[in-house]
Amino acid sequence: MALNAQQKSVIQKTLPSERVFFDFSDRSEYTKDATEMIFPPDALFMAETEEELVQAVRLCRQIELPLIIRGAGTGYSGGALAVQGGLLVSIENIDEIKIDTRTKTAVVGPGAITGDIMKAAEKENLFYPPDPASFKESCIGGNLAENAGGLRCKKYGVTKDYVLACRGIDAEGKIIEIDHSSPFGLLDLMIGSEGTLFVFSEITLRLLDLPRPGNTIQAVFDDTVDAASVVAEVTAAGIVPCIMEFMDGDAIACSNRYDPDHRIEEGAAMLLFETDGAAADNETAAIKAVCEKYAATALRLADDSETRENLWQTRRNLSKAVKSAYKSKISEDVCVPPSRLPQLVAYVSRLAKKLPIRVNCYGHAGDGNLHVNFLGQIGDKKENQAITEGVERLFDKTLALEGTLTGEHGIGITKKDYMGREFSPSTMRCMHRLKKCLDPENLVNPGKIFP
Repeated sequence: MALNAQQKSVIQKTLPSERVFFDFSDRSEYTKDATEMIFPPDALFMAETEEELVQAVRLCRQIELPLIIRGAGTGYSGGALAVQGGLLVSIENIDEIKIDTRTKTAVVGPGAITGDIMKAAEKENLFYPPDPASFKESCIGGNLAENAGGLRCKKYGVTKDYVLACRGIDAEGKIIEIDHSSPFGLLDLMIGSEGTLFVFSEITLRLLDLPRPGNTIQAVFDDTVDAASVVAEVTAAGIVPCIMEFMDGDAIACSNRYDPDHRIEEGAAMLLFETDGAAADNETAAIKAVCEKYAATALRLADDSETRENLWQTRRNLSKAVKSAYKSKISEDVCVPPSRLPQLVAYVSRLAKKLPIRVNCYGHAGDGNLHVNFLGQIGDKKENQAITEGVERLFDKTLALEGTLTGEHGIGITKKDYMGREFSPSTMRCMHRLKKCLDPENLVNPGKIFP
């Protein structure tokens, strides 16, 4: 929607005018996110305090303007895009981090970078485990909005497992404080709601003692299904490594081309494991035995920091590396029970052979979260149709394997039209009624999640 003169005037009078912008010619990053879809907002406000967030929410109610909260813009589902115009509020400057060693907690602003929280904790010999691949860039507020996971999610869980309490602003512009004692599980309700119910202003995180370092294990295979079978067997045996990552050969090749300084051995598939804590050595031996059972063509321990860094940099490069190698990239983060991962990987391999486009995959194998990428080079109608067909087939197979359409990216706008495939009409009505109850004017991040 285009702002009328009265709305524009109210915005300028209500919010600090030096941090309000209407022209995006030199601020194009605020019109898009990692999906590269472009939706310019009507106005941008760079908030710096909780009180300013309150003012922004109340302002949007007053002039009936959509409100969208944005962190670092690293999301892959369009959750931070102004799809219906409105006021885009950046929380990137609300980034304070306070570590309390006595209570082993961190009190942080929603704009704090996840990696900075990790570093601050480690300086005190403490540990914040959730580590999405974008941890060096992503904001903790966005991590809460999407309930982000990460490489360590197999052993340590996801973002919601470390949120003790939070302050924020509801759709009426009122400050609310919630924790795990709140009736109706309000804290868990707000985490993962994709910015459609609540504006986070302060977050209290649980920290752990920094674990003893263990081993990094690299296993290369001639068959993607063999690699996925290792994941299923390791999981069934009750072995819980800190990290268990899967990547296929095409994804590895993309990463090697993208960052030749961190090249690693290529094969049909590779698994990366990290063990830590008191049981690290025993877990390492057990993992190696399972990899040998499935005929790993290369199996080695990374016993020095440089080799470890090469391996993990390769994994964290994957999203950007694959994107840089092709003109278009649609990434779907489906998730199945780990026991079903071999079936899903086998299906993706067959799908890649049938479609006239490139398809590759990688992901957090420990919890069955596979990022499947549909890649185009031409961008014509035929190629786009093939991508749409591939996505639909992948979703149908994922649900047939008792999985879910998203493991960590969220629904946003990219998957909302597929919600009816996973959820019944009555479940969808229940979610919609909840949204309407908490945001009756549908002003908080409208156009997301629901078809």
